[in-house]
Amino acid sequence: MSRAPDSRPAKTTRASRKVPEVRKRQLVEAAIACLAKHGMSGFTIANICAEAGISRGLISHHFKGKEALLVAAYESLTADLVPVASEDPRSDETPAATLLEVIERSFSEKAFKRSTLKAWLALWGETAGNGRLYALHRKRYGSYHRRLGATMAALAEERGRSVDHDRLATMLIALIDGLWLEWCIDETRVSAKTAMAACAALLEPHLGPLDEKGSG
Repeated sequence: MSRAPDSRPAKTTRASRKVPEVRKRQLVEAAIACLAKHGMSGFTIANICAEAGISRGLISHHFKGKEALLVAAYESLTADLVPVASEDPRSDETPAATLLEVIERSFSEKAFKRSTLKAWLALWGETAGNGRLYALHRKRYGSYHRRLGATMAALAEERGRSVDHDRLATMLIALIDGLWLEWCIDETRVSAKTAMAACAALLEPHLGPLDEKGSG
């Protein structure tokens, strides 16, 4: 006697659950690549699909359109370029070590990369006129600014110094952004080493040495 086919739904495997996440990540990476290569003018469905090697329908399936994919690209780049924005300091990390880490990660190989910065420049140009990107930018940079300011205030208190930590945080962010921009325009003008030295030169007159190991 033949056995009736099993009508129960197939179990969802761990690998199959990951497929949508992998596909979404591929689309985000393709979107960032298009921004780096073509700027906003080349941020088209056709270019993104060609870059990712997928059909047009998958963008609507995973992101409900190009605008949502643009926001996802912004979120991804923000996570890479300002990774401390949403992180809490580790309990064993001193304020000086936290600031030094911010500077080092800002000019790490992952962040200080021409293709990444060109994509970032394209998004910067779009942010002022795009409501969703503008709101996201204010939220992410607000968090980043507060974290930096709080860390600077903690270091100043620890060392018995008086500092306008809000203003100093603004200055550091502006310097980092400016160094990224200068390097993206002319990479012979700035290196990761000189950029980190410039950030230290800005902070240390107000806060003292950031490299505690080398300050003794």
